[in-house]
Amino acid sequence: MLRLFNSLSFFQPYRFGLLPLALAIVLTSGCATAGADSAGKTRDFTTTTATTAAGAYIGTNNSNNKAKGAAIGAAAGFVTGEAINYFNNKAQREAFVAGYEKGQSNAVKQQYWIARDNQRPRTDDGYEESYYEITVPQTDREGVRHETTKRVIRVVMPKEETGS
Repeated sequence: MLRLFNSLSFFQPYRFGLLPLALAIVLTSGCATAGADSAGKTRDFTTTTATTAAGAYIGTNNSNNKAKGAAIGAAAGFVTGEAINYFNNKAQREAFVAGYEKGQSNAVKQQYWIARDNQRPRTDDGYEESYYEITVPQTDREGVRHETTKRVIRVVMPKEETGS
């Protein structure tokens, strides 16, 4: 029994570093199939856990296995992990905004070219366009008077085939 306790006491300094790391591995298993939002949160959690565990391990080793050193190392690791997450998320947000603006710009350009192409006259479509200007007479309907106006009507007709 004493031999078991001696072997467990060997791992005592490492428990501050290995326990959070083992918990992170167990709690985040199977998260690869999660959605993008939850996957991002899982990545942030894993980064913070890993840096906290590494900080606790380094603090324990540098302070001759004292708990105060482990706590300071864990705090430094936590701050480092949160800083990494902040800058990573900031870069992702900036990339998303840049891609969104690029997509909007491309959509506007595409609509412009579609509208321009639709307004271009077709020479071989088999139809003939004619424009007629007509005069719309003055009308009085239900007490509302509409003055005489001129309107242009577009008429599209099939081309007449000329037989030889």
